[in-house]
Amino acid sequence: MSDAPAQGPVWWRACGGRRALGFAVIASVAVWLGFAGLPVRVAEDLVKRGGYYVMALTVVAWVVALVAAFRRGRERRAVRDEAPVTPRRGLGVAVLIALLTLMAIQAEPYRGKILNDEFVLQSTAYNLHHFRDVATMVRGYEVEGTFISTDNYLDKRPYFYPFLVSLLHDLTGYRPANAFVLNSILYAFALGLMFRVGRSLGGWRGGILATLLAGSLPLLGQNATGSGMELLNVVMILFTLWLGARYLAEPDETNLGALALSAVLLAQSRYESALYVAAVAAVVVLGWRSARRVLLPASVMAAPLLLLPVALQHRVVANSPLLWELDAARSERFSWSYVPANLRGAWAFLFNGDAERANSLLLSAAGLVAVAGVLLLAARRWRSWAQRPPMERALACFAVVVFANTALVICYYWASFDDPMASRFSLPWLLLTVFAVVVFARWLDRRLPATAMLLVLAGGWALPQAAAKFGHHYYSHLGNDEIAWHHRFVASRPPARRLVISNRTSLSWLLAETPAILLDRARLVADRLQYQLTQPLFDEILVIQALRPTSADGDFQLPEEEALPTYFRTELLAEKRFGTRLCRVSRLVAVELPPGWEPALGKGKAGSAGE
Repeated sequence: MSDAPAQGPVWWRACGGRRALGFAVIASVAVWLGFAGLPVRVAEDLVKRGGYYVMALTVVAWVVALVAAFRRGRERRAVRDEAPVTPRRGLGVAVLIALLTLMAIQAEPYRGKILNDEFVLQSTAYNLHHFRDVATMVRGYEVEGTFISTDNYLDKRPYFYPFLVSLLHDLTGYRPANAFVLNSILYAFALGLMFRVGRSLGGWRGGILATLLAGSLPLLGQNATGSGMELLNVVMILFTLWLGARYLAEPDETNLGALALSAVLLAQSRYESALYVAAVAAVVVLGWRSARRVLLPASVMAAPLLLLPVALQHRVVANSPLLWELDAARSERFSWSYVPANLRGAWAFLFNGDAERANSLLLSAAGLVAVAGVLLLAARRWRSWAQRPPMERALACFAVVVFANTALVICYYWASFDDPMASRFSLPWLLLTVFAVVVFARWLDRRLPATAMLLVLAGGWALPQAAAKFGHHYYSHLGNDEIAWHHRFVASRPPARRLVISNRTSLSWLLAETPAILLDRARLVADRLQYQLTQPLFDEILVIQALRPTSADGDFQLPEEEALPTYFRTELLAEKRFGTRLCRVSRLVAVELPPGWEPALGKGKAGSAGE
């Protein structure tokens, strides 16, 4: 709530008095603690052990603030410049969103899309559900009937998405499929928010156009059947933008509270999404200016402290080069030297008509023209900017951060959009181009029916093109098909206590509560595997490998990184070809260690038996 009648000079009352001073102190302490005041190990432990409870508190406070804001909005009709929603129109929009969502989720079976990333997020959700720890499991074993994850670490990925998945686990029981269910729901929400923002910018036709442009973007739709965090990030950007417009339309503490807490959660949706705190701060200041007073509700006062896990996690990652996942040729995550190649990759992705590109040529072309047109319009009308509608002012603040976000990504070592696994980094830019098209088309409507023509193009050309692309999912095939086959084959075998020695990732097995290690680990603990073959802990030990072709006659060979030492004896169970690779599942039948054998890293460094 606001301060009691302020005492003191006018300038002191204008800046919020004691509450503003308190906010400055809280923010300063939070910045010092987050970026300098705590040792890295302490920072890691705080996020791992306390991050769940801070996130839970933030989400509960956000829901309460949203309920209060929506209730107040109904009473005061905060957005006054829009026609009321008639049942007929509302039903039509709902049907459109439902059909677009159905098209996306029917295009491909639910499965992981980005190898390792999605397994890490699900692993974090597993630990949040079972142990309330923000941590990713390295190993896991069944102990007295309960599967326990061990050797957990704080990963670099923000944990708002795993937190939401863990809530579904809490409500329905642990199922890896909950991550896919969440993304299907988020996709429908994203389309609904696209309509809502588009309607504020360009009326009903603008809302439909924004929905169709987003629904005909394969890159967005392909995430509806995955388990990554991209859709949550999209939803939070759109929802926070919408809350920002509501706040500018009616700048009061109720709307500001919902906006501030939404910004805290948006900052924890993707790595670079903390940048959007700056956009929200700009919107807040604009609201202060309209209200002619500084508003600092409790949620704003608490926001710096609620953002502490973001800063602490960033500090841990910045001091953990292993988490950067750099290849041998690079030593920096961000560099100007990456820009030329990434710009070429962005152009190749946005304006390539190949079926394997998850782009939309209509959106890329119309978006580029619209962004240029809107910038020209903004330059001509900057003097009257303060009188523009609330959504346009909020969008302008967010647009600056989207440009900064895209520029930051272009400086990243692995951000060439034409790489199927990196194209998802372009989503904030593509969202901005959707709204630029809506705004510019509405301006053009004074001279020609631009919105109507774009609606025809989106519905009659871009959407059918997208429907054909949705089923390709080229980036889904980068190892995930092999992993899916491994799981299907093992599931077809009789129930047993198994240990899996994997060539790809152990996380997919750990998520299925099956103990697993990697081939490299197996070489180090050969003596323990030999011991386990004589013990009742595991009924069988399976080995997964992939062979590469060596000739045009169909000859295959195990590469060095896939081969086990000759003293491992295996029995072939199944083989299946994926592209040029031949995947193999074998059963370990014996380990015949040579005299004097020692692990490469020395005795005692490989961990406990069976790891």
